[in-house]
Amino acid sequence: MGRRRTAARAARFLPLIWALEAVPVYLFWGAMRLVPSAAASAIGGFIGRTLGPLLPFSRRAKVNLKRIFPDMPRTRRRQIVRRMWDNLGRVAAESARIDALWDPALQEALSDSGIERLMAAARSGESVTLSGGRLEIRGAQNFLRLLTHRGPALIFVPHMGNWEFLAVGAAKFGVFTSVVFRRPNNPYVGPLLDRMRAGQFALLPKGYQGGLAAGRVMAQGGRLALLVDQKNNRGIALDFMGRPAMTGVTLARFALRFDAPVFGACCRRLGGRRFVIEISDPMKIERTGDERADEALFMQRVNDRIAEWVHRSPEQWLWLHRRWGA
Repeated sequence: MGRRRTAARAARFLPLIWALEAVPVYLFWGAMRLVPSAAASAIGGFIGRTLGPLLPFSRRAKVNLKRIFPDMPRTRRRQIVRRMWDNLGRVAAESARIDALWDPALQEALSDSGIERLMAAARSGESVTLSGGRLEIRGAQNFLRLLTHRGPALIFVPHMGNWEFLAVGAAKFGVFTSVVFRRPNNPYVGPLLDRMRAGQFALLPKGYQGGLAAGRVMAQGGRLALLVDQKNNRGIALDFMGRPAMTGVTLARFALRFDAPVFGACCRRLGGRRFVIEISDPMKIERTGDERADEALFMQRVNDRIAEWVHRSPEQWLWLHRRWGA
């Protein structure tokens, strides 16, 4: 009874706690909308790399790095954590006006290259790079495959660079994408995020209702993006960067159910607001008659692809997740 009373009292103060947490978030994003996009990104990076490493939960990033790179010098791990926070601060600031990250020169580059050339490259297996002023797409032939594919398609995305910018890029080319994501614990922050992303892509929360909505998107021939590099307690234990990690299988189940191609998309920051987006060749799930085994094999391939990206640019990945448990 005593514990129940204590929990009930604590619950009464939750709205106040949420409001106190939300106020600085609203002030920060409001301020970032008043300054030029480049300045906002720089301010966010400064705040992130200055304050982020001092926060208590930043220790999780250090532990994860030591777990995966035990032979890496401590100074290098500290550098990675600092750069990770720089990127995260920029992502937070850029989200206030995420559409301002788009580079119109990229569409000009697409016109210059010609869609027919990209289609021919896709058929022959040639890799094509599109370069704008601040944005570069590697594997542009696969981007075109995704844009022109008839029927449902899946995209898996890691928390690298500015991961939300990927869906914005697709929207700028006329393809509306639905993104499955985890809603913030603070209910006052969630609506603000929804308003800032409105018109760019649809947000589907994780969970039962979000799963039903994702199924409808696929049934209607839409594009569905999933962030698949977080711990999923309802998933299965698969290798990720040399250690077992609980991995969700929703991506593989949708690929099986709808016979949909699966593209990998990774965003890396080259500095400031300059990005390179890599679109991997479409993956098809192999069917052996054992769905559980097929799902596990496919998700292991996905984990391996993400691990390659992280090893290439470790400072770009969000090491704050409990990816490998406690």
